[in-house]
Amino acid sequence: MNNNQKVLIGQGKVSKVYLIEGAAYKYFPTSYPLSWIKHEVTIQNEIVSKTKLPILSYDYVNNSREIKMPYIKGVDLTYRIRVEKYKTGLEDLIGLQKQVYEYQNLNLLQAHDVFFETLNKSNLDESIKKIGIDALNEVDIKNNLCHFDLHFSNIMYDRYNYFIIDWANAKLGNPILDIARTYVVLRQYAFRLSDKYLKMISKELDIELISLTQAIKAMAVLRLIEMSDDEPKQRILDLIL
Repeated sequence: MNNNQKVLIGQGKVSKVYLIEGAAYKYFPTSYPLSWIKHEVTIQNEIVSKTKLPILSYDYVNNSREIKMPYIKGVDLTYRIRVEKYKTGLEDLIGLQKQVYEYQNLNLLQAHDVFFETLNKSNLDESIKKIGIDALNEVDIKNNLCHFDLHFSNIMYDRYNYFIIDWANAKLGNPILDIARTYVVLRQYAFRLSDKYLKMISKELDIELISLTQAIKAMAVLRLIEMSDDEPKQRILDLIL
C-alpha cells in the first residue's frame, strides 16, 4: 500500500482502517498475531457464505497485516442517534440482532468453550472469576450465530441499507449471551438507552428479564477482562456484585 494515499477513516483499540482507491484496508500492528488476522477473515467469509445477513466479504492481503474490504460510504448508527437525532435506533439494532439469531450451526467456535477458557486463564480476582464461571454454567448451551459485539457503532448505514461490521468475536452460542453482551456495552457507552434496550429486546423475543440475569453477570465479568486499567468500571461491577 502506498502510504501517501492512505486516508484514516476509522480506529479501534487494536486496528486502524484506511481508505485507498475506493477500498477500505484494516491494518494491524506487528505485535498482533498474524493467525488472528487470518482467523478474522475466515469468520467473516464463513458468515457471508452461509447467511443472507447484511455483511461484506473480506480479503486477506498476502504477506501483510492488512485486510481489504469494500468501503461503506456512510455513518454508523451511533452518529445517526447522537448527531442526526434518529429516534428508532434501538428498534433497528434489535431488528438486526433478530436476523443474526436465525442462523445456526455455522463453522464457528462454541461460545461456552471460549468463554470458560478466557475466564479460567484471566488474572481477575478469584472471587469475581468464580462469579463469572458459575453464571456461565447457568446458561444453556445453544448453537445460534452470535456477533458478541453488536452495538450502535458496529452498524453502518449508507443512506439506503445497514451493514453489520466487526465480526471478529462471532461464535455459536445462546442468544441471551449475545443480548447480555450488547447490554453490558450499552451500560458503558449509551447508559440511558441500556435498560430500555433490555426491556425492548426481551419483549420482542419473548424472553423473561429474570432469565437474562446470569448471562449478564457472565458477560460483565468477561468485559472486565477486556478493559484497560484506566477505564471506569463501576457500571460493570454493579452488574456483578
